[in-house]
Amino acid sequence: MKRKILGLDIREDAVSAVLLACSIKRTEIEAHLYVPISEPEDFESGLAAALETIIKKIDVTAAVCAASFPADRIFYRNLHVPFKKENKIRQMLPYELEPALPIAVDELIIDFHSLTLPDQADHTELIAAAIEKTELESYLGILASLNIEPEIVTVGGYPAALCLTRLIDSPEDLLFLDIDHCKSSVFAVVSGEICLIRSFPIHSDNSSSAAEALCIGIRHTCAALEEIYGLDFQPAGLFVTGCGLDDPSVEQDLARTLQISAERIDLANAAEIASRHHSGQPWDPHQMDNALALALMEAERLSGLNFRRGPFAAKKFWSEHKASLLKTGLIAGLVLALAFFNVVLGSYFMGKELVRLDRKINDIFTSTFPDVKKIRHPYQQMQAKIKSLKTTAALPEGSGKNIRAIDILNDISRLIPKEIDVNLTRLVIGSESVMITGDTDTFNAVDDIKNRLEQIVFFKKITITSANIDKAESRVSFQLKMYL
Repeated sequence: MKRKILGLDIREDAVSAVLLACSIKRTEIEAHLYVPISEPEDFESGLAAALETIIKKIDVTAAVCAASFPADRIFYRNLHVPFKKENKIRQMLPYELEPALPIAVDELIIDFHSLTLPDQADHTELIAAAIEKTELESYLGILASLNIEPEIVTVGGYPAALCLTRLIDSPEDLLFLDIDHCKSSVFAVVSGEICLIRSFPIHSDNSSSAAEALCIGIRHTCAALEEIYGLDFQPAGLFVTGCGLDDPSVEQDLARTLQISAERIDLANAAEIASRHHSGQPWDPHQMDNALALALMEAERLSGLNFRRGPFAAKKFWSEHKASLLKTGLIAGLVLALAFFNVVLGSYFMGKELVRLDRKINDIFTSTFPDVKKIRHPYQQMQAKIKSLKTTAALPEGSGKNIRAIDILNDISRLIPKEIDVNLTRLVIGSESVMITGDTDTFNAVDDIKNRLEQIVFFKKITITSANIDKAESRVSFQLKMYL
């Protein structure tokens, strides 16, 4: 059975949606859509209209949803804590963040991303991310009004950076740039870990000024990273994506200014995700990568930032499906009751059938062995009687051997194959020996028959007492004597 996952990448001016179909054999893109927000000034109504368009064109029934929140609306802080256990970190996180945030921590939902870096045996480096409760509540309310209940709500661009480090063969140290039309986010990766997140605006009307603004933001991010961690950060490359990548030369401008290689990513191609969706809207990687990354984050169970916590935690399975489960349980109970009744009824009729069969066995036994007056265990008594009768078919008394004539005949018949041209004209079974008289086509056949009959365990010795040619019939007449 395929598992459907909907990735919703929500930005200030557009929404991207990717529906993944995941099975044991493969993961493929079932549908995708990019919808600009028609009224960016009124974000909530524009978002609701864009989502309505998506659910009309994409069947999201029974799909698990993972959604993102615009990265510039989130607070980021890098922390160094002397704890390893997650529960302890969560307990102290509000106290550590409170002095560094412009809003009271009671008004925020906070999550963190732990880093696994060299030389941190006695402490934990982490990125904390916080979002205002009122904004998250409004955001989830819009989704809920359209029956969309995301399991994950995370930072825009973060899932793509996570997939770049976890699912794709990429350098250990790199920069990932997510470009919107008016804002951008930079994710600095050190030793395969996302170590710093920064969002900044792009105020420019031409591509060269936009590239300059991006380079300034990237340089500031790298400087902050080096100051926080005390290292010389030398990224092996810059990877870019985002719906603001309208200028085809932006990566060349970035590479020339920053003096590092820069390239656009194509997540579907890099992660080998096939598409079986053929809609009028073509697949544009820089528009769809972030939505695809959200779906892959859920599909691949990648742990990361998720604001569905505290009062905004996703509904537990029981509370969400309570009515359906109770209904299913009632039906299952009725089925079990009917099955139990069927077993009881079957046992009753089986008991009656056993009584009938016992009577029939007694009748057969009485008619077969009328001399037996006491019948206690008819099956065992019948076995004993049959065994007694079989002994009467054995060799004559006085032989001292319990060898049945039928067994001798069976072995002779079994060991002489049909391919041998032989006629057995006489068989005499005595107490000490067995005599066979017959004729065949050659003397070799006589020897062959003798050799084959020597395999019978009853015979101690076999001799050819006579073997003569019958000239009239051109046959070899023979006689074998087998000693018991």
